[in-house]
Amino acid sequence: MVIAMQPTDSGAASANPSWVAVDMGALIHQCDAELAKHDAMLDRLTSGVAALEAEKQAVRSARQQVVLTREEALRVQEMLHSAARAGAALRSGQREGESSFKDVPDPDECKRTGACADEAADSSDAAATSAEEGSHTGKASTAFDASKLGPRGMLAMQIINSEPTLQWTGKLLAVRLEGQEVEADGKAHNRARTLMDDLAKKRLVAKLYSDDGRRCYFVAAAAMEAA
Repeated sequence: MVIAMQPTDSGAASANPSWVAVDMGALIHQCDAELAKHDAMLDRLTSGVAALEAEKQAVRSARQQVVLTREEALRVQEMLHSAARAGAALRSGQREGESSFKDVPDPDECKRTGACADEAADSSDAAATSAEEGSHTGKASTAFDASKLGPRGMLAMQIINSEPTLQWTGKLLAVRLEGQEVEADGKAHNRARTLMDDLAKKRLVAKLYSDDGRRCYFVAAAAMEAA
């Protein structure tokens, strides 16, 4: 810092322009030094804020990844539990359903004896009787079909029956079955729609159409019966 020489006479100092100019130069130099110090501090603070924001964003991203991983683990866990239940139901159905298989007569033997026509008639009568009984009871036919669905079909029915009145589409069911990542996957939507068509053939769900007939959707068969 430039130190101005102090004159002995204050009145003479105030009247001396050269001394005033030197003093103002010293003051300006002092202000410049303080401004530089403040600017350096502001730069450090700005850099620190930027670093904190970057660290904060990194933590947010890491947390979101953990959330997605947890949701996927829950979905896989539920699928495994459903598959285990479906496997137990399928195994139980195999033990109790030994009469599901029947001998088929040899075609050549049928031609010689004419027995096939009688057996076909008996089978038709039995099928008609079974269908009539199923229309009255409902529950028996549903249980029979459900035992043959497999893990994916059992899981689909569990999801649909959780919201039986919802208008289920291929896209909606695909997301519930396979996760949010298939929301734009047309193949996954087609797989889910094919699965619901198969469930509709088994009369576990009902296939309906919009008023203009351009869009189809599915609801649980129980919801239709309640309506």
